[in-house]
Amino acid sequence: MDLKLEGKVALVTGAGGGIGEAIATALCDEGCVVYFGDSNADAAARAVSRCNTFGRAIVLDVGDPASLKTCADRIVSEQGRIDILVNNAGILKTGSVVDATIADWDEVCRVNLSGVYYCCKAVLPSMVERGSGKIINVASVSAAKGGGAFGNVLYGATKAGVIALTKGMARDLGPYGINVNAIAPAVADTGMTSALLTPERRQAIVAAIPLGRLASSADIARIALILASDVSSYVTGETIVVDGGYLTR
Repeated sequence: MDLKLEGKVALVTGAGGGIGEAIATALCDEGCVVYFGDSNADAAARAVSRCNTFGRAIVLDVGDPASLKTCADRIVSEQGRIDILVNNAGILKTGSVVDATIADWDEVCRVNLSGVYYCCKAVLPSMVERGSGKIINVASVSAAKGGGAFGNVLYGATKAGVIALTKGMARDLGPYGINVNAIAPAVADTGMTSALLTPERRQAIVAAIPLGRLASSADIARIALILASDVSSYVTGETIVVDGGYLTR
């Protein structure tokens, strides 16, 4: 299927590795000009070096609105517009809420939830002016469970907030021709989780998944491509669960 993404301009946050890199690379493979956004300049540059010539590295902090405005202004200056935003950047906190600190809560909220809002606000002027745009927010199945295999209540609460933000923004931005959707993956085998995936824990998690395996970054990237394209032009405010049936148990 031709997704007709060639020539589109995309910004993907947290694209220095894992799910973000997989989504950014998949968009590049479809002919998009993709800005690989990450707070780690070296990680962004390495990800771009593994991509085709459509990739661009850009350093950003999703928790800093001023940084994001600068990035959005640069992209619009260089490309004339921003067609697609993928809010993927996130951090994981583990352990009990009993042991969590106020600083932990503030940090998770700043990146996982406020960061989504700040990124949307940074790109909206370009999308509103053109009367079109695709925003894709990466949530998590932990939103439905108040935490997950690793992420604790702090993480789950922010991801639930991402889903609520997705629905509300879809309603507000629909009249401007902007689609806003979310993807809610189960545990994916990425750099963020690899240190936590002991053989015993991996076995326990896989046992709870009807399809019998962890999600791959490619599984999630393929859904992102569909949501970024006009194949899904009449889909907005939705959260696509990519969990191998985990939530059915």
